[in-house]
Amino acid sequence: MARTSRSLLAVAATVATATAVLAAPGVAQASTTRACDVHLVAQHGSLIGGLWRANGAANSVYGCPVTQEFGFPDKQGSWQRYQNGKIVWSPNLGNGTLVRVFTKGNTTVFKWSGLGRDWDHFNVRWSKDGGQATQVQVGRLTPWSGQYTLSPYALDGVGTTTNGHEVNRFAFIVQGCDRGTFGSDCGPWSIPTSVSLAH
Repeated sequence: MARTSRSLLAVAATVATATAVLAAPGVAQASTTRACDVHLVAQHGSLIGGLWRANGAANSVYGCPVTQEFGFPDKQGSWQRYQNGKIVWSPNLGNGTLVRVFTKGNTTVFKWSGLGRDWDHFNVRWSKDGGQATQVQVGRLTPWSGQYTLSPYALDGVGTTTNGHEVNRFAFIVQGCDRGTFGSDCGPWSIPTSVSLAH
């Protein structure tokens, strides 16, 4: 009888250990999924919210929203700020145009998509802390989208390391352009988007 009891206890211990091992990946998976404030998440039907969800929502490069989605008081469009960046709906370039910026380490990534027509290339203007803008020409990823990456600490005079005591704001705008015989024919500029970097 005692032998049977010991055998049953051994089987129970083995089952418990196996259950814990099988459960462990699920627990780890759950711990890597961050929860966002549901009051700040853009509603379904929002272009900004749709982009955020399509990129992984809370686990995306943007992180969780830190503001609600707000409209502009003087023009059509809207914006929402996230832990790691900002997404802007800029319908003056096309009803589906979204411009966004996010940080990844010391790199700032500016992206745009949904421009309302086929462009040959894009002009990007960026500035630091409201200073003089720098303009660069960027090739397209598709006729309606593109990307520009800025590593501010690799550029002399643009960013310097100050041991966490300085915050710089980088702002970006984009326009689409076609190559013409006598120069480029360009569309309007997007609504600006920006991100702040502490260093």
